[in-house]
Amino acid sequence: MPYDRSLDHRELAGLGTAYKDVIRDHLIAIPLTEELDGDEMTTLIGFVRAYRIPGDEVLFNEGDAAGYLGIVISGRMRVTKRNLAGEARELYVMGPGKVFGEMAILDQEPRSATLTTLEPTLIAVLSRDNFYRLCSERAGLGVKLLLKISRVLSQRLRRMSGQFVDKI
Repeated sequence: MPYDRSLDHRELAGLGTAYKDVIRDHLIAIPLTEELDGDEMTTLIGFVRAYRIPGDEVLFNEGDAAGYLGIVISGRMRVTKRNLAGEARELYVMGPGKVFGEMAILDQEPRSATLTTLEPTLIAVLSRDNFYRLCSERAGLGVKLLLKISRVLSQRLRRMSGQFVDKI
């Protein structure tokens, strides 16, 4: 699998105490981490990095290598996917607290959609390599996160299957 280079040239946000507090404040507020205790949250934050992405910029394209899960901290991003005719169609717009790239943590398949910022956006990122390291060092925390990721994917699948049935 090719290396995911979508963050290589991105601006890494500050790594000081303020950075960790901002990430903690946002992680606490999302369903993915709602069952984590204080120690688990601190551990997770140690594996997460934050990036600043300018407005109107493609973070990654459909078909690109995938290697991380992301959480929108601030800003908004558009998710698009190409239809059979090759035309990009907007699936939805995501804002603060929304998670993307759950499948990229679980497998090495290419990205299934294109993600473009609509305005300057701050994202928190958990790379697949860091996730595996976290699971190795803190198995209980890894299981909690895997269960939450599974729930998110299950909910999306149900929602998408409902939309598919409506189109038949």
